Amino acid sequence: MADVLDTSIKYTRLVSLVLIALLAPVAQHSAAAESSILPALVYPSSGQAGTRFDFLADGFQSGERIDIWINTPDGRAVAAHPDSELQRRVARDGRAAWSWTAPRDAQPGNWSLVARGQHSGVVRVGVFTILPPPAPAAQDAGVHPSVGRPGARFVFFATGFAPDDPIAFYLIDPDGTETTVAVEQPRIFNGRVDWAWTVRDNAAPGVWRFRVVGGNSRFEQTLAFVVERPVATVGVNPGRGRAGSLFQFFADGLQGREGVIFWVNRPDGRAEKATAERAAVNDGRVYWSWIAPDDAPPGQWSMVVRGVNSGIERVVLFEIR
Repeated sequence: MADVLDTSIKYTRLVSLVLIALLAPVAQHSAAAESSILPALVYPSSGQAGTRFDFLADGFQSGERIDIWINTPDGRAVAAHPDSELQRRVARDGRAAWSWTAPRDAQPGNWSLVARGQHSGVVRVGVFTILPPPAPAAQDAGVHPSVGRPGARFVFFATGFAPDDPIAFYLIDPDGTETTVAVEQPRIFNGRVDWAWTVRDNAAPGVWRFRVVGGNSRFEQTLAFVVERPVATVGVNPGRGRAGSLFQFFADGLQGREGVIFWVNRPDGRAEKATAERAAVNDGRVYWSWIAPDDAPPGQWSMVVRGVNSGIERVVLFEIR
């Protein structure tokens, strides 16, 4: 794993990307949360199906074993195995180093690997991207960049069309819905088509595709690219309070004004439905407040908000004294 340490500096941007892991609580202002839930370094940060990904994380209990699982782009949590079962054992200094090889049929999109100490309960999350397979050599087409977040501008080209062929552009979202779209700066010359498209702010994460069709020739090209989840921010005020206190929360990264549901995870591991005092969603940001029960046990709690339509979850950690 020395190579991972040498190259990990190049991938410190993963600190922000860890917030998108479906089953991992996202960062917030609590010092206790920062000490128990942190990102794992991943190398490389992206690769095609079949790529070996190396992970490095610290903060575990000396000598304990770790459990790991994978969150797939379609929201499934799947038990995972490191490339060697010996990699489950944490070193004396609390560091763990392991590798995982993506299956050859791994779905393109945003993935995360979660590691949890069996005794300490410490959680580390590594986030990475499985890229779409490269286009066949016979297809002369491309997109740059191949991965981007909402708001990113993608530039495309495709060749092989008949000269002066009228071109239709179809956009296919991760759910497979295809729509005709007007693209930015379309240019057609000598059988080559160039165009651009900017990802809207509420675009669903996953693999998107442009299907480009010649009106006369009926020749077509399809180009795939990945829209990553937006970097989410969450917060709570106060971060620590007594039973009966009013806590005010916010979270970004949901969609539009979709409906939301809430629940809390208690220190004893029980999950309970939470009734918000006030809740409002606007442009993907939700604000809500909640009063802790008078008999709420002390310890670290987490509040979870889930978008009814998108299925996106955000987790906010707080403490009851």
